[in-house]
Amino acid sequence: MVRKINISILLILFILSSFSSFAAETEITYSKTLQQIYNSKNVYTDTQTRLNELNKNYSNITYLFTAGKSVQNRDLTVLKVGKGPKKIFINASHHPREYMGTILTLNQAQYILEAYSNNKIIDGCNIKQLLDNEVSFYFMPLVNPDGVQICVNGSPAYYFNANKVDLNHNCAADWTKRITSTYSTGTSPFSEPETKAVKYLCETVEFDLTIAYHAAGDIIYWYYGQQGAAKTRDLAYANILKDTTGYSLVSTSNYKSSTSGFKDWCVQTLKIPSFTIEIGGKRGITKPIEWSLYNSIWEKNKLVPLRMSKQLLKQTQFNGDKKTALIYKNSLVHLSKDILKQDKKNYISVRDAKILTSNSITETQQYKLKMYSLTINNTYYIDIDYFKNIFNLKYTYDEFTNTIYLE
Repeated sequence: MVRKINISILLILFILSSFSSFAAETEITYSKTLQQIYNSKNVYTDTQTRLNELNKNYSNITYLFTAGKSVQNRDLTVLKVGKGPKKIFINASHHPREYMGTILTLNQAQYILEAYSNNKIIDGCNIKQLLDNEVSFYFMPLVNPDGVQICVNGSPAYYFNANKVDLNHNCAADWTKRITSTYSTGTSPFSEPETKAVKYLCETVEFDLTIAYHAAGDIIYWYYGQQGAAKTRDLAYANILKDTTGYSLVSTSNYKSSTSGFKDWCVQTLKIPSFTIEIGGKRGITKPIEWSLYNSIWEKNKLVPLRMSKQLLKQTQFNGDKKTALIYKNSLVHLSKDILKQDKKNYISVRDAKILTSNSITETQQYKLKMYSLTINNTYYIDIDYFKNIFNLKYTYDEFTNTIYLE
């Protein structure tokens, strides 16, 4: 009799546990569906809302910050997913009418986070192990928020930022000035606030791999003059993308017929694997892709971040983290001097410290900054431990990604 009761209790506990697991997987809801975001007249605000919801729902494994501002002062928001030391940057919407990539990157982030929360193994990948110890993904769904807003509010063919510059031909990779009545590559490489912000993000966080989503064509750009081991390395990634998506690899011949793209700069200057993925079928679209194609796009691309991360973990040589990134009150800081490390301590220049706190600094704090500063290489620096105490800031140093968070 006792045995029967014990079995019954175990059965009830199993049912309750199963119900609890099911509830955990279905309890998170969002203010708008991805389709509603895509059809919205305010894609920027709705994307921001979704990013904030993801960050709130999965705060133990995410961090939301801005990398800069657009021409019209919109945030260039990045969602960091994971705590691992290898870093992958995935972005979308350099070109406004190609903002299907925004939806795709939001979906990829959500897919990975839900799998993490539910302790799933996908494609042979233990997501919890991956995000806790191995890889961090940085998603920027809207590189060009101003342009997307122009696109969805009456100009569906729009291709530029608010300054009418093609952001994907504004990078320093064989850049040439081209300004006509209908087209512009900008007045100089990285002339635009959006490309400046992305440049600084890449240089400071020091990604190991980048992916930029564009539309359309079902093709993959991967080559920009790599030779030897670098070419072999990047072709291996490209073939994984090809096998995963079913898209074709663009020929390596005549690769300089289109220059100064984000991927080109990453390959040429940063020396890292970098890829442009053109989603959505027929090449040469002049308006946003129809929503009816999204399910197919999703199925072809949902495993891209995970498969690229698995290949990244097989890589043996990396540039290493030479710079320390500083995120102050959820914004990536453009420092005039790099943060220095001495005796296992981090030092910020006094000039940068004053700029950060210029709106609220008191005479006492000014005095303490001076009192605790020291001269290194003819520049005044202050230990960040002292700095955070003077201004009553919460200080976190993430050694894995070499990033300081001050809040």
